[in-house]
Amino acid sequence: MLIRSIGLALALGVSVLAQNAAPAAPSTDGGAASTPAKAAKVSGYPFRGKLKSVNKEALTFTLAGKEKDRVFHVTADTKFVRDGKAVALGDGAAGEEVAGYARNDSGGKAQALSVRFGSATATDPQKTPTRKAPKPQPSAAE
Repeated sequence: MLIRSIGLALALGVSVLAQNAAPAAPSTDGGAASTPAKAAKVSGYPFRGKLKSVNKEALTFTLAGKEKDRVFHVTADTKFVRDGKAVALGDGAAGEEVAGYARNDSGGKAQALSVRFGSATATDPQKTPTRKAPKPQPSAAE
């Protein structure tokens, strides 16, 4: 019983000291040194559809939708490809397949990060089906 009382008294004494301890002095660097820097997370979403129009002056392109068309804004960092080669926004033709990756900016506008003109199977040699040679069949003489 005496040991239990001494242990309880020590525990209470430590907690009181911890509460009364002086707070740490604020750092002058805004706390950046005390916390590890978090990597900037880019959250976005894939898109695909038929290209309806390209507006080179406004730096946008529009994908046709069933109920509503979607407009994507282009930045200097947007990457355009066709057949694995870099192209420009103006190289897109109405009616062709388009796919890519986008994110919404602070104003809610869709910004295209990467855009691929044309179908994936026609442009990506790794996705085109390859035919295997048929296995030899045993002959009837064997």
